[in-house]
Amino acid sequence: MKLTIKNISAFILLAFSSFAIAQNTTSAGKIFQEGKDKGKTYILGSDKAMNVVLESMKAYNSNDAKKDLSFYSDKMIKETGDFSNNWHKSMKSLNQQPFAMFPLKIKGSNEDLVFSISQEDREWKNGSKQKLYLFEIFTINKVGKISDFLQFQNLPSTNEFGLSDGGKYFMKDSTATFTFSNRGEVETIEKMAVAFNKMDGEAYSKFFADSLTYYHSNGKFEKISNKNWINYFDNTKSVNWKINGILPYKISDTDPVSGIMVSANIKWEMKDGTIGDRDQFLQYSYSLDGKITSVNSFGKDVKYVSKEEKMAAIKAEIIALEKSYDTYYNAGDFNNLITLYADDALQLPSNQTIIAGKAAILKDMEEKRTKTKKGETIISETSDVFGDENTVTEVGKTIRKDASGKVKSTGKYITIWKKVNGKFVTVREMWNDDAK
Repeated sequence: MKLTIKNISAFILLAFSSFAIAQNTTSAGKIFQEGKDKGKTYILGSDKAMNVVLESMKAYNSNDAKKDLSFYSDKMIKETGDFSNNWHKSMKSLNQQPFAMFPLKIKGSNEDLVFSISQEDREWKNGSKQKLYLFEIFTINKVGKISDFLQFQNLPSTNEFGLSDGGKYFMKDSTATFTFSNRGEVETIEKMAVAFNKMDGEAYSKFFADSLTYYHSNGKFEKISNKNWINYFDNTKSVNWKINGILPYKISDTDPVSGIMVSANIKWEMKDGTIGDRDQFLQYSYSLDGKITSVNSFGKDVKYVSKEEKMAAIKAEIIALEKSYDTYYNAGDFNNLITLYADDALQLPSNQTIIAGKAAILKDMEEKRTKTKKGETIISETSDVFGDENTVTEVGKTIRKDASGKVKSTGKYITIWKKVNGKFVTVREMWNDDAK
């Protein structure tokens, strides 16, 4: 006969019952675990305790968290209530069917233990499915509530999801599967990300072996000394490394050196103005000492802007603002024109004292406009812009024309623009006319 978990559970129950009846024993089994119960024996428990577990399974299968939790002690509800509520919310259906169940009690205890062997079929609302063979131990307190619970799982290889091992690694003479690794790899990557985003080279270096092999996504590879990481951020203005997923793994039945797959996105800005945005897939080798010994990097640029491209975009933005200035000024639209200035802006005009503040600047512009002959216009031409994305200096020249389009005068100006609430405004400006 082919042995299945049903056969095995039946054998266990039959053997246990036959032994108890044939020998007319009052106790069976023994506790070997260190602790207060070491050396004590088991006796048969009550059917009442077993029925508590059977009824709790029915409540569990109904996928009703409140009904399920009603069979547990207050302490268990406090410890596992949130998990149970979230669990049932995520499930489409649950079906746990026991193969065998037998109640036991530690001699002298006022609590029952119910040993259960069962099969459970789970289906999540998102479509994921899983089948498990379970061996569970329920502790039933003196008031008939489940006060403790221990579960062991066996996962059939036919499962679509939730296998303990899988995939294939094609080695020279045979194939092997992959398994999850649990030697602190996830915690290591999370701590690395914190140090990286703080741009703490000293802390970041501690996660790596003395010598690291780094395979870049462009095909280049290099040997990096642990000490190199200390100054890694010297030319970096800001960085944001966002981890999307961490998968620690190892090849089954091999040495305990493991790997870590990390999916992430990294955004950075260098002190020279270069910025980048890159999706990454990284493979780390994790040594027995808990250090990273190699990195294999794959990725694609989401957005990369050189310093030159960035300044070209800023210059285009400033030129557009100057055109708006000319349009507003020539039309006498000072209400819109004054919005191009910061509240604490200063003007240093030719042959005048400093004009401080928005209100004073507005008043001065309105007065000058009343003295301008009808049809006269001003044209601003930006020749140079330099600085960064927060503060830039513009250098340009002005051309004044009469109503017929004839040039009346030319001049030059310097304007300092500062980004406030996401847009550039004038904080300082100076100008004077060219010699006639």
